[in-house]
Amino acid sequence: MFALATVMVAGPAAPVPAPRTTPAAKSRETLMAACMKDQGFRYIPFRRPDRQDRPQSPQQERESRARYGFKVFSMYVHPYDPAADGLAVPTGDPNDRLTAALSLTQWRAYSRAYDLCLSAAVRRLTGRVVTGRFDLDRQRDKALRDALVREFDGHPPARMSARKYAACLEDHGITVRSALPSRITGQVREAFVAERTRLARAEYLDTDMEEGVEYLPTLSAAQAGPYLERETEAALADLTCAVRTFRKTRQLQEEVRRRVAAEWALD
Repeated sequence: MFALATVMVAGPAAPVPAPRTTPAAKSRETLMAACMKDQGFRYIPFRRPDRQDRPQSPQQERESRARYGFKVFSMYVHPYDPAADGLAVPTGDPNDRLTAALSLTQWRAYSRAYDLCLSAAVRRLTGRVVTGRFDLDRQRDKALRDALVREFDGHPPARMSARKYAACLEDHGITVRSALPSRITGQVREAFVAERTRLARAEYLDTDMEEGVEYLPTLSAAQAGPYLERETEAALADLTCAVRTFRKTRQLQEEVRRRVAAEWALD
């Protein structure tokens, strides 16, 4: 069974450019290597290459959604495509080779040590208390949700545009659970993530599955194809509605997402 760390709530805007490697991230990797060594494991400090992705143009964003949707099921259909977050695309992390050589018992011990060392590094660098990688992601997600609620849900223009956004989605046959500005942007994608998680739960009935973690089922490209087809259709409708009704608010929300990402810049 595969599990993904939880991710920040993604709106319909173009993806936030990947942040440049921060001093905190570099310090974290140094601390992680020393701590993992103390725990009896080798860990190679890994820093993502410093780069700044160019924001997508409206046409590029539409083309991306037409092919990959929200990138929930695209990883199965296009496993070797980095733009699809394909499952077979190497991460570039040298630690993947180390963990691949571990037995299941060794991997579980490694995972426990990793969470312990990550918790210690995060506390030393930020003062925040987390229990491991999934808890770190959950806390970052909550920080973003709280910021969006605080800055947009009481703002009349944002509330009005969110209601128009919701009405547009419903006109496309998409169920809307909340028309609050802080909730409207991620709902369509979240429905497909929930569907993917349901498939994983059906596959691993006898396995404990932690709440708040995105689990991946085992799917072939052919099996995932129909899901991606529905996903791309919904993603294009979501983009159309967002551009028509929520353009200004989503631009402001992107600024909040960037700020929160910077505050938690440990990746």
